[in-house]
Amino acid sequence: MYIKTSKREQNLLIEVAMGKKTPSMLILGGTILNVYTGELEKADIALAGKRVVYVGPIEKSGLKLDEEIKTLDATGQVLVPGYIEPHAHPSQVYHPLTLAEKAGALGTTTLLCDNIAFFEQQDLSQVLNMMEQLKESPVKIFWWARLDAQATLPGERKRLFDFERVEEMIHYDRVVQTGELTDWHALLDGDDRMVAWITAARNEGKRVEGHVPGATCRTLSRLAAAGLTGDHESISFSDVWQRLKLGYMVTLRHSSIRPDLPRIMEELVQRKNVPWHRLMMTTDGATPLYFKKGFNDFLIRLAIQCGCPPVYAYQMVTINPAVYYRLDEHLGAIAPGRLADINFLTSLEEPSPARVIANGEVIAENGIYLPEKKMSRDCVYAGMDWDIATFEVKPEDLVIPDQGTRRFPVIHMVDSVITKRSKEKVESRDEKIYLPKDDERLFVFLIDRYGKWITPGLVRGFAREIDGLATTFTGSRDILVLGKDPQSMAKAANRVIQERGGIVWIQNGKVKYHLYLPILGLMKDDSIDDLIPQLEPLVQELEKYGFSFLDPLFTFCFLSSTHLPHIRLTSDGVIQVNRKKVEITSHQMVSIK
Repeated sequence: MYIKTSKREQNLLIEVAMGKKTPSMLILGGTILNVYTGELEKADIALAGKRVVYVGPIEKSGLKLDEEIKTLDATGQVLVPGYIEPHAHPSQVYHPLTLAEKAGALGTTTLLCDNIAFFEQQDLSQVLNMMEQLKESPVKIFWWARLDAQATLPGERKRLFDFERVEEMIHYDRVVQTGELTDWHALLDGDDRMVAWITAARNEGKRVEGHVPGATCRTLSRLAAAGLTGDHESISFSDVWQRLKLGYMVTLRHSSIRPDLPRIMEELVQRKNVPWHRLMMTTDGATPLYFKKGFNDFLIRLAIQCGCPPVYAYQMVTINPAVYYRLDEHLGAIAPGRLADINFLTSLEEPSPARVIANGEVIAENGIYLPEKKMSRDCVYAGMDWDIATFEVKPEDLVIPDQGTRRFPVIHMVDSVITKRSKEKVESRDEKIYLPKDDERLFVFLIDRYGKWITPGLVRGFAREIDGLATTFTGSRDILVLGKDPQSMAKAANRVIQERGGIVWIQNGKVKYHLYLPILGLMKDDSIDDLIPQLEPLVQELEKYGFSFLDPLFTFCFLSSTHLPHIRLTSDGVIQVNRKKVEITSHQMVSIK
């Protein structure tokens, strides 16, 4: 079971309900949103430890009451269940605890999290230890079990997805689903491991989350037959409706790079007989700057502004995900026996809470997470160092030799993450490809984090005239380098290697931007509120250099991620993903031969 109740906890609920013991807390005078019936009702609430024991007029409760019981006055406030984020990626510069603290302050008391950034640690026991420690977080953290990587894994790294290793994660008690499944072709091809993993998950009552953007009805039907139960990749109303008709649980997305919710919602509310109980909402791995608008509270507000009846908006982030993930006997509602996750709102139209209760205790007031509720980091990430070698990148590594051709395959950015291939003219100088001043293209290299190989390429549409920018915030967990000046690119790459994680931009010989990412090369232990001003200068400066898309962090991550079309950087080389064709092969680094 995902949430276990002890005999002591069960006895306490019974004894308080029967008037034998006093409640641990009373919440009086509020108006409660009943997510089962959709009604607003005046009622009091009594708690027994972590759980709700009674909802209704306190004078008719039959409870044992005295003046010593802690009491909160909710007069004039609307009380709704704590919000549930069904699709979180907790490694977007922040980490699970800092995400939990910011999300909790904004009313999200349950997170269902991607495990891939941590699962790619060699020692699985360290990952499981982290997950055990995180059970103590006031904001409940559940997990997905990834069945495939989002990037090409070279050599020994393929063993990270060995059968037994993935199966152990699937059986972990806080894993509620497998996925998101990006390599769904393997499932339809009958891959033995994939079929076995999904069968194991389904036999334990765990869900299977898809990642099938643009899929046809035939493909969606085949995947549903193969075990998929939900998908979050709808980018239009027709995508949503097609999935609903096939029995999928559909998650509406509004993220840093896919702000699809308003357009979809505006069409949904015009439709009769919408099965609102089959819909959820997600921020899908929002990066820190997104939080300036909010989190799940922002999704609710946005849905209401687009015409969604408020009750449906709240149900999509409370009872709907709770029912879908088979957590509704514990979560998703304010009702007897459920965990006391309660948001205090000034009105139903204002979803950002003035107060947040999780597990029967106040964890946030007026958007601020209470310091005493923060968990210690000391043991959570113990031993989880990023596996990277110490080596030096030389400028001569960061050039592309002239191979006698005057046309070169270029990664053309369509938006933050989508690419297309174009074959373009190039110039050469001193037997090397040369990019003159004012050329819109940049050199781009993916460097193995052990220094064994390097993949060279050209990118158009990211930005212009950058001397050298390097980052370890990548989908393949290797080092991405962009720029036009080999000296600056090498300097930036060596800085992130020496620091074992970060983003470094060198311009005119000086550090223009620097962000240290000491946790697995992806994250740092600063609050999201502190990360926002640290990341804003990067976005602002990149915009001055021509970056015109929504989120550069996703570009860094997805240039080496092979779960999306069309052309990507991998350990094998620059690859056309759909055709599985290597355009430019990787090679050993010149300076390390």
